[in-house]
This record gives sequence, C-alpha cells and structure tokens, in this order.
Amino acid sequence: MMGKQSGQIQMVILDIDSMIPKNHLLRRIKNCVNFDFIYEKAAPYYSPVGRKSIDPIVLIKMLLIGYLYGIKSERRLGEEVSLNLAYRWFCGIDLMHKVPDHSTFSQNRRRRFQEADIFREIFNEIVLKCIEFGIVSGETGVADGSFFPSNVS
Repeated sequence: MMGKQSGQIQMVILDIDSMIPKNHLLRRIKNCVNFDFIYEKAAPYYSPVGRKSIDPIVLIKMLLIGYLYGIKSERRLGEEVSLNLAYRWFCGIDLMHKVPDHSTFSQNRRRRFQEADIFREIFNEIVLKCIEFGIVSGETGVADGSFFPSNVS
C-alpha cells in the first residue's frame, strides 16, 4: 500500500543537542572554546543605557560559521543559520527565536566596529583556543591569490 503524508500539525518536544553528531566540528568548537571573553572585549563598544542589543557572542558565532563554511554573504548567512539545525544549536538560537537580520551585521560593522580591530582580536583568540585543543593543526595554510587588474599609470 502506498503511504501518503497527512500534513497533520504535531506538537514535538525536541532536544536539539541530541541531534548534533558527537564529532561535528561545531560541537568540538563549542566544547573547547569558552566564548565569554567576547563580553569583556566588546563592552567598550556598547552603551550602558538603551535597548538591549543582540548578544555579541551570537554575532561572532554566526560570523565564525560564515568563515568555516564559506558563506560570504551576510544575507545568505542569516538564511543558512535559520535553516540549519547545527548552526542554530551552535549559536544558541532555539527554533522559536528569530535569527538576527543580515542588516544587523552590516550596521555593527559600519557604526560600532568600523575603526576597531575587535573582530580580528576575537577571531585570533578563537583560533588559538582551537589550536590548543587540537581542533586546528596549522599544518595546512590557504592564501587568496586573487588577481585584481588596475590602472596605475
């Protein structure tokens, strides 16, 4: 007999953590790297008054996902994090919450962090932690050899 999906709405209790494989790269990073240092580094760039911002750890984790998985567009990054269960889990965004909008990244970069080197500092610290715990070996290096023609005459 041929089966057919009913389309019935269901109520499900889901443990996202149990759905992420034990050897997944993001699980290994999450288990080894304590991202709380980001609060201290980002504190000078936030006002003590006003509306609460999006958690800077969520923003950094999303950018890290973009770097790790070659997602270059911030708009595409938002879509991917919204759709991928492992990405949501890594960022701490449950299924009931909305993923930060792509414009949040561009506005933070343009307004808050334009003159700062905070992204490089945070990224370097995360990479050093990953090297310390053996997630990154440093044996392979990648360089961008893009050719940009120019008129310098």
